[in-house]
Amino acid sequence: MFNRLIFAAAVLASFPVAVHAQAPVTLTFANWADAEAATRPGIQAAIHEFERIHPNIKIESQAISVSEIARQLVLRVRSGNPPDMAELQGNDTILLALTGKLEPLDPYLGAGGTSVFTPQALNGLVRDGKLIALPWTVSPVALWYNKDIMKKAGLDPNHPPATLDELMADLAAIKKAVPDVAGIGIDTTNRVFSMTANWPWMQTFGADPIADDGKGAVSPAMTAYLSWMRSLAQNGYLQPGQKMGDFRPLAAQNKIAFTYDAVLLKGVIQSLNHISDAELDAHWGVTPLPAGPTGKSFTFDSGHNLGIFSGSQHKKEAWEFISFLATSPWGIENYTMKYETSLSPLKKAPSEALEKSLDTPLLQAFITKVMPTLSGAPFGAKFAPASTAVMAGVQQAVTGTMPIADIEKSIQQNMDKD
Repeated sequence: MFNRLIFAAAVLASFPVAVHAQAPVTLTFANWADAEAATRPGIQAAIHEFERIHPNIKIESQAISVSEIARQLVLRVRSGNPPDMAELQGNDTILLALTGKLEPLDPYLGAGGTSVFTPQALNGLVRDGKLIALPWTVSPVALWYNKDIMKKAGLDPNHPPATLDELMADLAAIKKAVPDVAGIGIDTTNRVFSMTANWPWMQTFGADPIADDGKGAVSPAMTAYLSWMRSLAQNGYLQPGQKMGDFRPLAAQNKIAFTYDAVLLKGVIQSLNHISDAELDAHWGVTPLPAGPTGKSFTFDSGHNLGIFSGSQHKKEAWEFISFLATSPWGIENYTMKYETSLSPLKKAPSEALEKSLDTPLLQAFITKVMPTLSGAPFGAKFAPASTAVMAGVQQAVTGTMPIADIEKSIQQNMDKD
């Protein structure tokens, strides 16, 4: 215990000691946590706790929906009226960084620098040698498998599918033995998040439609990926046109065998079924995405980041707030884990209680097996426009009969227009 306490103290000491503002300061914080019913109580509690510790700093929360926040922030940057801080995610983080208006955070990190974070948590957040945003909630996506359904199909729940061939064989066995459950949940909607979610599946085939300066939509690897997605739908394993979140109620009802989702599915199932960690682990497991032709597993982080805008007049105070949210024991325990059901970006839990709470089979699988497979999508100005074309093609593959070769050509033509 003594060593753990020393480490916790070292982690916290690696960040600058809070310097309370001499005069009252109000910071604006654009975020969607305050716009969603599930996380609003948590972020409001975090703001109140921070203000209690820092009586001269007030946080003005600006609630904006996740679908609108990137657009609004870009407009506000262009008009010279950005907030002090913002919650960011995925490609939106890079788009804001490309404006040149995100404050580099390296000077605020202290002696430990980025070494206190897991390398995967920093994936994509260091550009041109600078930390453009602070990782906040880390939420890698894995293949969840229902042990009860696997048993009913005569499958061994101790050996979830490690390859795409094994996954297809398991889905066929489940379809035959338990036809009233869904096979696998994969987001096939047409949106940027869906492109991000499908990128690891593309990677396992070696597909990259944005490669060669946006000329990669027509390739043997892309043909293999789209053909596989079509086979999932044609065999009745996949329900097309569903968001990732649409499969969560099915998981809570034990009506889906496999689903591709983040750590937060744990919280959804437990909130609906009121079961303990031990009970959850008895019914569900997680494993990295099955490997395909490349022989590797890939995934992405669906977590959230925190950025400070260079136009802020109170950057030190803004850093105090975002570091409190992302790295303090209070923030991790009372928001990251409680409301986001996500992992901390820190290499080690900053308290013994937090370390103990992570010691479950399911969470350890995420930490030790899934996290190492995190890979970055090619985020940037081209990613969002390409996602519209690519995901339209995916939808054609899973719902129609157009030849895959023609779908690829259509994707490429639509990307060329952009």
